[in-house]
Amino acid sequence: MFILNFLPSWFFPLLAVIALLLFLISRFISLPQAQLVYYLSIIIFALSLFMCGANFNNDYWLTKIKEVEIKLAQAEAQSAQENTKIVEKVVTRREIVRLQGNDIVKYIDREKLVIDENCKLPELVIDIHNKAIK
Repeated sequence: MFILNFLPSWFFPLLAVIALLLFLISRFISLPQAQLVYYLSIIIFALSLFMCGANFNNDYWLTKIKEVEIKLAQAEAQSAQENTKIVEKVVTRREIVRLQGNDIVKYIDREKLVIDENCKLPELVIDIHNKAIK
């Protein structure tokens, strides 16, 4: 309700009190337009009570929204920390794989001499090759 943004929160309770006073005045004091004031005060009282409830509901949901925004900010902070940890793990694993790959290449270069003229690979070279694939 857009009207709640422009009026202070005390306006509708004050309007309800004024309508209640007008109701009592029109009931016990005889005025020329007492019946008109009587019915208008009932309508104004009902509308002001409705708007008080709408104002309360609006405030309730605004606090809920702020709570959720706070939780979202905390979740984003945790997510950023977890992302940093994941990136560190990935970088570490890439470095380990790179180092192991370099070691295997050096080992294969040394073991090249073991391969005989018939192009038969020893079981050791096949195992090293399988390790490099992993």
